[in-house]
Amino acid sequence: ELQAANEPREEQYALAAGSTLNVQCPFSIRKYANSQKAWQKLMDRGEPLTLVFTESVSGKPSQVRKGRYFLEDIPDEAILNVQMTNLQVEDSGLYRCVIYHPLKDPEILSPLVRLVVTKDFLVSDKIPTQNFVQISTFSPSTTKAQSTLFTSP
Repeated sequence: ELQAANEPREEQYALAAGSTLNVQCPFSIRKYANSQKAWQKLMDRGEPLTLVFTESVSGKPSQVRKGRYFLEDIPDEAILNVQMTNLQVEDSGLYRCVIYHPLKDPEILSPLVRLVVTKDFLVSDKIPTQNFVQISTFSPSTTKAQSTLFTSP
């Protein structure tokens, strides 16, 4: 029950098919500089699927590429860089960076990544919302400009 209260927050990324996702996952240098790290997708029932993980536990920078997935562990900066290339609509879902322990539960590095991949940006939930906000933001100034035009002649 306690863990549910500490669920990591989510960040949503809305990207077009064919594009690349870049995520930075910070971690504690003291605790995890010499740990394996992984990029996982949370499947339908919440079980994690490990897509790629770092091999090195030396505390030195390391990189690993597996298919469309790329991890760069930079212990000195306490950052794990994640890259997913050539995104497909089927890639949409919930992902996470973790400290990888092959024989026990991973330690989740916040935040979770909610990926929404669309064939066209117009289909996305995130983009129209942003456009709507922009339109409503610009609308009052446009109205004022028009009323100024009408009153000045």
